[in-house]
Amino acid sequence: MKNKTNRLTLIISFLILLATIAVAVFWIINRNGEPLQVENNLVTNVSSENNHTNLKSIIHNAQKAIVQIQTNSGVSQKTGSGFIFNSKGDIVTNAHVVEDADSIIVSLSNTQKYPAALVAIGEKEDIAIIRVPELKYLDPLPYEEDYQAEIGDEIIAIGSPVGIQNTVSLGLIVGTDRSFTIEQFQYDHVYQISANITHGNSGGPLILRKNGKVIGINSAGIDDTDIGFSIPMNNVFKQLKDWTESVDEEKLDYQMPTTATINQEKFKEDAKYITEYFFDSINLRDYINAYTLLDSDLQSKVTYTKFREAFSPIVKLNVNEVLIEDRNEEQLKIVAKLEITTRDKSYNEKKETHDYPLIIGLENDQIKILKYGEDR
Repeated sequence: MKNKTNRLTLIISFLILLATIAVAVFWIINRNGEPLQVENNLVTNVSSENNHTNLKSIIHNAQKAIVQIQTNSGVSQKTGSGFIFNSKGDIVTNAHVVEDADSIIVSLSNTQKYPAALVAIGEKEDIAIIRVPELKYLDPLPYEEDYQAEIGDEIIAIGSPVGIQNTVSLGLIVGTDRSFTIEQFQYDHVYQISANITHGNSGGPLILRKNGKVIGINSAGIDDTDIGFSIPMNNVFKQLKDWTESVDEEKLDYQMPTTATINQEKFKEDAKYITEYFFDSINLRDYINAYTLLDSDLQSKVTYTKFREAFSPIVKLNVNEVLIEDRNEEQLKIVAKLEITTRDKSYNEKKETHDYPLIIGLENDQIKILKYGEDR
């Protein structure tokens, strides 16, 4: 009987202890109605790193669908930007970029060039659609349908992706209901952004930082200031879509410019650009995009699998400088000064500097990498 009494006493004591602990924990968590705060620096650091990587990826992926637009009217030339709108090869841009153009040439981020035809153009709204059938394979930039602009929203303004006109500006939406007139175009209820819009940026996309989707068409800016204006996509999306669905394809006119000579300065500029773009793609592990920059002869010698395996040990790659060592009318020898961090199978990292040679030339009038590395 005594043993049973002791056992019962122990059980009751144990239950009372458990209840006391539970009450104490509940009181600590809910004291003053505030949750328990725990600082986790590791989570913060990882989040920051992911944000940085995501920004680079957003810009890199967007540039594949952003084009440089060059127009010739016989008496003047213009340069602007545009972006892929659908799977028909249609491109959104500003009306002031393509108005009165005799020929329209579109350049991709890999410097490939194609003639474009004007599908439709606004009379009062500064919007237009041009078409390049060869670009049907490109994914259009996603559009944020339900976006309601708020002051302070983070944005990315991206312009022409070729040569020195490759521009990326980060900023904020600082106004949502601006209206004004420039020449014959009326801009109503446009976004004001804290990012400068130059002539080369006109027609490029305004991208929402948090999800990489298009919310506007960059259209105007005030010189020497970080003040730009962008037409909301929500205001013009229906008009743009109607134009692309009602076009008479038989009436589209694709005109190439009559010049046949190579502009050597532009050739040098594009060669340096494509070198940096090649290594940027590798740095972001976009091996497919990097591989497409090789000419067909080089691709026949180096399979994609072999190409990817050669560069996959690279963890990080920085291009410090791009130099032209030698040149003729159709080829340039480029040397890229690189900082490369590699990782072996045991996950040991090693940082080295390299002078990396490439031969840049033309294939069917398109700039391509003819050779890379010493042993190829």
